[in-house]
Amino acid sequence: MGAVRLIRRDTKPMGSRLTLRQVREEDRWRLWSWRNSERIRRVSTTDAEITQESHDAWFSARLPTMRDRTIIVEIDGEPVGWYQIEHWDTRTRSGEWGVALGVPSPIRGLGRAMPLMAHAHAFCRLEATEITGRVLALNERMMPAMEALGIPRAPELDREIERAAGETVALLAYRVSSAQWSGVWERALSALTPEVNALVRRVAASTISD
Repeated sequence: MGAVRLIRRDTKPMGSRLTLRQVREEDRWRLWSWRNSERIRRVSTTDAEITQESHDAWFSARLPTMRDRTIIVEIDGEPVGWYQIEHWDTRTRSGEWGVALGVPSPIRGLGRAMPLMAHAHAFCRLEATEITGRVLALNERMMPAMEALGIPRAPELDREIERAAGETVALLAYRVSSAQWSGVWERALSALTPEVNALVRRVAASTISD
């Protein structure tokens, strides 16, 4: 899926409530609409449009098992995006993260925090041993965000992918191990605005609703 760029909009006042919940049946077409937006497809590893039929089949097959690894992010009760842990290996307890803001966030700086929330979910809730992320080199918003968060690069995993139009784009890899996690967490938090820092700490320690 890849990480999306953040488009700025008027920000919410201090005191906005950030919550997390598992994906639900009601999200079936919300995720399809978000994923097919031009803004998200541009920075996704697969940039072709997804048909209703293929998404419907995928969602129906995956929903029973993906709920604890596909998390909807809400602000004041309104869904604004999601993160997920993909390709989860139960034997090695490792996988890959993906994040996206389905709509421009009303909280400035939330886009930068999304990868951190995905990492916190993997290490603190799923007890991951390592987690990998992949960001397209053309993603001009997420690239500097990853650097600011201090997420370690894994250049040996870099590769090039072909897009729907036939052009080739570099896909850059990032990887964090469980041994690195506590240091990455504290360093990444310091790169967030005070409001987003407080919100992320709060949701990382909270219960994710069904």
